Amino acid sequence: MSKKTLYFLGIILCCFAFSLMPPPEGLTSKGWISIIFMMAAVLFWVTEALPIAFAAILFTILPAVFHIAPLPAMMANFATPTVFFVFAMFVVSIAFRNSGFSRRIVLWASMKSKGSPRRLLLYLMMAGSLLSTILADIPVMAMLVPVALVILQGNRCAPGDSSFGRALMIGLPFACLIGGVGTPAGSSMNAMTIGLLKDTANVNISFLEWACVGLPMVLILTPIAWFFTIKAYPPEMDSLVGMETVEQEYRALGPLSSRELKFLIIMLANMALWMTDTIHHIPLPVACVLGSALFLLPGLNLIDWKKDSHGIGWEVLMVIGAANSLGVLLWDQGAASWLASNCLGGIAGLPLWGMIAVISAFTVAVHLIVPVNTALVAVMCPALAALSADMGVNAAMLCIPLGFSVSAALLLPLDPVSLVSYDAGYYKMGDMFKPGLLISVFWVAVMTGVMLLIARPLGLM
Repeated sequence: MSKKTLYFLGIILCCFAFSLMPPPEGLTSKGWISIIFMMAAVLFWVTEALPIAFAAILFTILPAVFHIAPLPAMMANFATPTVFFVFAMFVVSIAFRNSGFSRRIVLWASMKSKGSPRRLLLYLMMAGSLLSTILADIPVMAMLVPVALVILQGNRCAPGDSSFGRALMIGLPFACLIGGVGTPAGSSMNAMTIGLLKDTANVNISFLEWACVGLPMVLILTPIAWFFTIKAYPPEMDSLVGMETVEQEYRALGPLSSRELKFLIIMLANMALWMTDTIHHIPLPVACVLGSALFLLPGLNLIDWKKDSHGIGWEVLMVIGAANSLGVLLWDQGAASWLASNCLGGIAGLPLWGMIAVISAFTVAVHLIVPVNTALVAVMCPALAALSADMGVNAAMLCIPLGFSVSAALLLPLDPVSLVSYDAGYYKMGDMFKPGLLISVFWVAVMTGVMLLIARPLGLM
């Protein structure tokens, strides 16, 4: 019997056993079944006992089959604006890659290091962090890792033996994960948090408001991450050889190509549209889809849909839709309020800064148990919204730290972003923990400070 079959049977039996139990005190039977559905979906996504996309669709319709919620409501919450926002971001990432501008930035950052391994790590991390503020993290990693591998191989940095190889391959995902919190465009979890805040607490967060909190975090945490990574794994060489090849490749690019210029013009127009959503009142997901459509215009040659459509994270879109639908179900059936009072009620007596710190620290740590970001946001965001309503606190003050910290998968390479570099074999599973733990501590501290300092001027208090 295969491992997936055992997982499948185990999940089904556990769900059946829990469904026979009476609901906990204060929770309706529908609320109890809603929690069981959410936990089952998470387990199926983690174990992949069923194909991820199929499990997402299945758990969107099952609540209707069991008369927990009407099918039109489940489907409406599945086709949330967040899904369309993330779809648009995939299109932007593909256009960016195809334009060639991404390679120009990475080669330029490498060339500017002038052969210093420490500067190379810093500049590549800065490039990755900057790009990840407006692009999905995985495509950015896919741009950075090949250049890093060329440099490592040219300097005879053997996988598993090279300290600099460890630093570079660990530092790059750190930078991308940090950069991803900078704007709503940087991570699908940012968009999902904004969507659930709207659906559960009726709190609207604009692109610019999120960026006002996120970008200071990126600017502070990126050099901190570089410092702890290079201290944990100092380079074994004083200077790098073969950087002439990188410089030659950069010089060979010449001036900006027509494709790069087309991309830059459309991207700048997109960013202007995103950052002025409070002026033109076009919802951010709609603005993103409209803007991304410009990359597909005939004659621009930025995207070949037949060739490039495989680069769209279709499974990611399905999981986000299902997680959002199940998260709203928890809210509608009172399960979110029950989870808030029974699982999070202990933090209600803390001062606001303490609550933000605990939520951030808990979210960072829980990655080790549930490495599925969509599930964490879908379960915790409605619960935190319910808790904030009971306390009379703006839900954004508790949910935004969740949205940020769910990206802080810095302890073990369990996140798809980290796995891009982990597969190269330059570091072991436990190697990330040493610098990752220290960065995580600073992440929590910086998150708390930025929220308290910037939230009041933004009117989020």
